[in-house]
Amino acid sequence: MEVLLVGTIHLGYTPDIHTLSKDDTDKYSDMHFDQLTSDIAKSQADQIFIEYPIHLQHELHAMYHSDRVNDAFKQNEIYQIGYRLAKKLGHETIYAADWNEELDASIDLALVAKGKSKDAYEKIMARIPIAINKLSTIVQERDIIKLFKYINSEEYIVNDHKVYVDLMQLEDEMAFEWVSKYWYYRNLRIVNNIKKSIKPETKRIVIVYGAAHNYLIKQQLEDDASFKVTPYGDWMK
Repeated sequence: MEVLLVGTIHLGYTPDIHTLSKDDTDKYSDMHFDQLTSDIAKSQADQIFIEYPIHLQHELHAMYHSDRVNDAFKQNEIYQIGYRLAKKLGHETIYAADWNEELDASIDLALVAKGKSKDAYEKIMARIPIAINKLSTIVQERDIIKLFKYINSEEYIVNDHKVYVDLMQLEDEMAFEWVSKYWYYRNLRIVNNIKKSIKPETKRIVIVYGAAHNYLIKQQLEDDASFKVTPYGDWMK
């Protein structure tokens, strides 16, 4: 099974800290996303998976076929990349893969931010805005292929994942609980959802997901020898 893994920034409103400013995202028009998806479409994927709750697959499918899509949703990467790509490839539907349920209230990074590891935690989390600022510099060039190649580069993927690795090593083990019982578990569920949704006749898939997931999705898929995963940053077509 060939997999093209396309990590993305969040384009619409989200509380996720891996998000560019509205001014930055507004620099990209339909023309830019058309260029990006035309490039990804060269993969000739049979199925496309996106970051949307799997239990809302029917809703996702209905929106895909609807002419009534609100303006807020049109700003989202699901619409701008996922839907656009699926329609270029003539797909009947697009596939949800996400799991993101509430955790036990005691497993909360906010508690780490106030606890004995507060200073170390703040130093780790401060690296994320620095990475976003570097993305913002690339955005000014308005070259969307360059931007997405960088987001999916080994440098970006490894540095992003190191945030979670470092959180697990804090003195406050609450961070370890959050990474292991939420973050790793979530990505295991995502990969399992994808595997369960692949049709028997499918030979190639594209996964469009928040870039923070890239490292673990790739790792967990490659634990299965039947999958060959290529991040978009390494993909040449």
